[in-house]
Amino acid sequence: MKRLVIFKEFLITIFGSTTVKATGGKIYKSGDLFSTCDFGFKFFKEYSKLLEIAFLKDEPEIQKPNYSSEDFQRTGSIQRFFAYLKSYSSMLTLPDVKEIYANTFAYRAAIKILEAIFSKSNSTNKFLIENEDISENFRKALGYIKDNLVARDINAALNAIDATNSKNYFYDTDYSNDNSQYNYSLHIEDLSVIPKVSRIIYPITLGIYIDPSKRYDNNSPYIFNLVTSSFTPFNKDNVQTVATDELWLSKPLSLVGIRYFPLSFDYVTHLDDATLINNYKCANKYVLNQIVIEKAVKQYTDYMAPSIAEYEKSFVDYLEDLIRRVLSLDLKWLYDDSKKKIEKCREEVEKILIGYPEVYLYIDGCSDEIIRKQLLTILHHAITETTQFINTYGESISKYAVNHNCESHIKYVKGKVYGNSFKDLTDLSGKLKDIPTKEPHSLYECYYYTSSNELNDLLNSINNYKALLKKPKKSS
Repeated sequence: MKRLVIFKEFLITIFGSTTVKATGGKIYKSGDLFSTCDFGFKFFKEYSKLLEIAFLKDEPEIQKPNYSSEDFQRTGSIQRFFAYLKSYSSMLTLPDVKEIYANTFAYRAAIKILEAIFSKSNSTNKFLIENEDISENFRKALGYIKDNLVARDINAALNAIDATNSKNYFYDTDYSNDNSQYNYSLHIEDLSVIPKVSRIIYPITLGIYIDPSKRYDNNSPYIFNLVTSSFTPFNKDNVQTVATDELWLSKPLSLVGIRYFPLSFDYVTHLDDATLINNYKCANKYVLNQIVIEKAVKQYTDYMAPSIAEYEKSFVDYLEDLIRRVLSLDLKWLYDDSKKKIEKCREEVEKILIGYPEVYLYIDGCSDEIIRKQLLTILHHAITETTQFINTYGESISKYAVNHNCESHIKYVKGKVYGNSFKDLTDLSGKLKDIPTKEPHSLYECYYYTSSNELNDLLNSINNYKALLKKPKKSS
């Protein structure tokens, strides 16, 4: 992974721009600090100051030239940075962004990444320095974060534990004045009995096929083995195990996080003989279970209403970021019949893929045709995955947007659909549909396949989502 490429993604993740410097105790979005950086100690100190302002300074501010300063959105920056770290190390455990410790943790982790980016070079040539492969140092930094920073503070370590592996107790509010009466609990996990709570929606992780041998042999059984990995060979005598170094990288398409909300819980209540007969009026196990479940769900969802609202609104934010990112692509260029230049392909991939330097690590050194093919495939898969996400979850998310009065989101989506650029793309998509495409004949070909309907499907999914963003009419 090249030093400059990693540095660029790192800065954009935290600050939203590479053009930042520390001026007057603020983050100033201007100057040539990035373009002149020689990765020496002087520049390391300058960027350390920026990280200190972003993550540690009280009431940090950011300012553009000729504009008044604004509050720097630290929580959002930490959220993006943590998502960035996860894109390189999915098993990394991190504090919740709202924990007091999160800002200190983010600062220490960012400094470790910065140290890797500014690791010593044996060259004095700026061009050679910024294009050096620092993969080993970058991986060491991630390892240090995993093995040292999380464990340094016991509270942070506990907060970093996946909440789904922890017991989530909710206590019957009927007995809150005398908690000594709590004596039984019932696990509530069937989402079909929790109608008020949102469905589970998972963010997109884009699967990227990598062949470290750089051959990308279309006869490789790797993709077939991946797709059929849930199946067990039946006639083992005819199955040959093929050793391979091929791998499947998983990368997110957004740095916006979906908030965690516990959709299952253990309901702690009071039960005795008199309660069953007098309060629940039943002596049947299944009837009792259903009565207590309904009671538990009502109490839980009423009490957790603010958290449920934040949970639902995070889906709206996530989908908006997906739409922004996919529409930021040069789609006219992507779908025209011109020869695609590799540098332009990289430019577009960097608009939408998180963790792209790791992809470059594997494909750099391949032939130009393979590099081009791999980068274009990433773009096409990002579009089809986004389309599928909107089609699958758009109806639910539109309800959250309307119910929580997400006016800026609704205005943004409608503005895009009614804009001239969207209209031009719609005209282009209509022409593309008439172009015949060769259907794939193998799973390997499916991975690289591009449908002539791809752009049309994306635009339709966004347009259909826009149509759902209507408040229900009041009954007269």
